[in-house]
Amino acid sequence: MRFGALGVAGAGSAWRRRVRRDWLAWFRRRWLWWLVIIGFIIFLVLSRGELATLGQTLLQGDPLWLGAAVLAQSAYYSLYAAQYKYGFATVEVASEVRELIPVMFASIFLRTIVPSGGVSGAAVFVDDAARRGQSAARAAEGSLLVLAVDLSTLLPLVAIALGYLAYRHVLVFYEVFGSVLFALFVASLGAALFTGRLAPHLLRRGLHELQWITNELGRRLQHRPLLPEGWAARNAGDLARAANDIATHQGSLGQTLGVASAAQLTNLATVHLVGQAFGQPLSLGAIIASFSMQAVFSVVTFIPNGLVVAEGVMVAVLTSLGVAFGSAVAITIVYRGLSVWLPLLVGFLFLRQVRSFGGRGR
Repeated sequence: MRFGALGVAGAGSAWRRRVRRDWLAWFRRRWLWWLVIIGFIIFLVLSRGELATLGQTLLQGDPLWLGAAVLAQSAYYSLYAAQYKYGFATVEVASEVRELIPVMFASIFLRTIVPSGGVSGAAVFVDDAARRGQSAARAAEGSLLVLAVDLSTLLPLVAIALGYLAYRHVLVFYEVFGSVLFALFVASLGAALFTGRLAPHLLRRGLHELQWITNELGRRLQHRPLLPEGWAARNAGDLARAANDIATHQGSLGQTLGVASAAQLTNLATVHLVGQAFGQPLSLGAIIASFSMQAVFSVVTFIPNGLVVAEGVMVAVLTSLGVAFGSAVAITIVYRGLSVWLPLLVGFLFLRQVRSFGGRGR
């Protein structure tokens, strides 16, 4: 009888251990997903005023022009996904546009929800590439290349915007200062992009330091190293080869630049269409100036996507060029709604298709 009781107790203890183990395994798979959901809910609560204003403003616009603006912005995101395809091809990472679209929207979602200077968004591309059996280091270099190309194609538009605002005698100091910071940031991306080619010893040293710090932290928390032996040397070699590939794969690099330039033109078309939706035809100079300045302050501010700051700058530019304040506010709210809030929502819906969150990359 006693042995039977002990057997039942042992079976119960084993069952509890199995349940605890299964629960922990489920938690490890799902914790990131639930963390993102909580962050999204908090973000929506904090931004409910902006969303309400966006909804009210949309009701005042011409639905045909607004529909055309949505189509133009959809074309932009298709081109943006193509940038990653050609950017990855430049560093010999295989990818397809249809597989990159969910990852792209998920990256936009994460870099909005998780302020990290764009690192959280790039991490999704890197992790997705690694789960597809591609080099994570090369994917990181490819993501950096796409970011650098995307922002560098803005530089001519920023220069035109500054010249136009100066010609109209409405150029102000903060626009010049922000543009200088933007140009320096783009230059720093270019320098980081070719560190593996120009200064491989600095890259190896930096990765070795990163590996030591990470493994030291792992030993203190889990009593085991987090990064395997040779991680720094292997990734330094991959990054150096990827940097060399950028210089040699000029065809893919040219395609990336061409697609990025076309994407910027679709953004300008969206601003034009939104202006038409509110009965406010904008001159080409006003379109370029308002779009470029909001893009600059979306990047140089620490707030994700430059929320509030970029909107304020766009309204200020439009009103300085003679657009009525009410129309400037409506155009800004709707354009930023299409370029920030729409991809944020789509990114949340696509998140479960991304491999990092348990999807199969459909």
